[in-house]
Amino acid sequence: MTAESQLRASREQLWTIDPVLTELWLLLRRQFRPDACDRAVRGLLDAGVRREPILAEDYLRAWTMGVDWPDQGFSLTDRQAVCAMERLGRLRAWSYDDDFAVIRLGARRSRALDLVR
Repeated sequence: MTAESQLRASREQLWTIDPVLTELWLLLRRQFRPDACDRAVRGLLDAGVRREPILAEDYLRAWTMGVDWPDQGFSLTDRQAVCAMERLGRLRAWSYDDDFAVIRLGARRSRALDLVR
């Protein structure tokens, strides 16, 4: 079963954070005009992808992750996403980024994310 099929079958609410939408827009901009990028990102939101705000506590935790994992090159956006996931207790991620396979959560760093690829 493909990742898309899994998500459709589970009827799980898809959500993201603003920094991910911004990164997507910038990535699309390499190939497309700004209006097309706007339509693509807006289309995700219009299709029901929920935006989760980044809270002050997510920023603080993201900075801590950078200090706690100095050997990893986790981007600020990736760290913010993980912090939002941890805060919400939503530990499934659809990502093509190998960083998400490395991240472990919890006091003992024993909880891997459930990756959908």
